[in-house]
Amino acid sequence: PDMTATIIKIGNSKGVIIPASLLKKLSLGTGDEILLNIDGDKLVIRKNLEYTGPFTGPFAALKDCQVDWGMSGVEYEDMLRSGRFGREIEEW
Repeated sequence: PDMTATIIKIGNSKGVIIPASLLKKLSLGTGDEILLNIDGDKLVIRKNLEYTGPFTGPFAALKDCQVDWGMSGVEYEDMLRSGRFGREIEEW
């Protein structure tokens, strides 16, 4: 279902407040980068899924590993970065 929002003034610019329920569905948080686009008469806001560099620390080894379910480390890293599964950690 559609939600409504009001355009507000933010300094010399304008903005909208995005409801928390929509942010949660997209796994977006403060400081996350988004992409804006126009599709016909629609303003499209989507999460920026561009690669931002390799994991560090305990995740650095993912680059060269093969995960049990046939996914390469890079594919697994992309999956984790995409936020497709929300912010909850699956049980291992």
